[in-house]
Amino acid sequence: LEVRMLDTPLLAIEQSRNEILKMGDGCIKMLDWLKTLIGQDEPDKQLADRLKHREKVLDTVQDEVTHFVTHLLAGNLPHSVAEECGQQLRLADEYESVSDYVESILRFDLRLRKDGLRLTERQRQGLVQLHDLVADYVRAIHKAYRDQNPNAFAKLEAASKTIRKRVKELRRDHLADLSTESIAPQVSVAFMGTLNSYSRVRDHAQNIGEVVSGEK
Repeated sequence: LEVRMLDTPLLAIEQSRNEILKMGDGCIKMLDWLKTLIGQDEPDKQLADRLKHREKVLDTVQDEVTHFVTHLLAGNLPHSVAEECGQQLRLADEYESVSDYVESILRFDLRLRKDGLRLTERQRQGLVQLHDLVADYVRAIHKAYRDQNPNAFAKLEAASKTIRKRVKELRRDHLADLSTESIAPQVSVAFMGTLNSYSRVRDHAQNIGEVVSGEK
């Protein structure tokens, strides 16, 4: 981010918007890498490290965008630019939160493997389906922001509800399995934690959509 741009608010706000778009691109890459990693018999350490590194990069980008936009807000701005600044602060926080939860899903999987455990085949199949639903939703929300399309969010309400319904189904099925099968406590904790993380990714993507649509 070029600090000298602060003297030209319209250019400055566009520059920070581009950085937020890169954050969204980074989240989508992380989701793609995550799907590859959780599907591998032996996770690719280099790819896992890349995902963890990207999460740290997004932390840094959020800090820099927040610092830049806060300085911009300290100036004498047109109302439209000040409004955009507020939205960008919210968006940077939401995208960074998405990256946090994606990385947490990987940590659940790696921790289980370290203990010599894996999720059951049924659990893995259910999570792969859920992953695809969530990843598609994040992509669609991010595209709406990139295209500055406030009308796209309303059309994604059904996808959001489908994710919420699928999470509830998987949680219910797991609780039913606990009464009929012997499932290691670590596996149960990892599965429920993973479900919660996917649910939180959806929540933060939905927040982004609400900002883009003008609802927040």
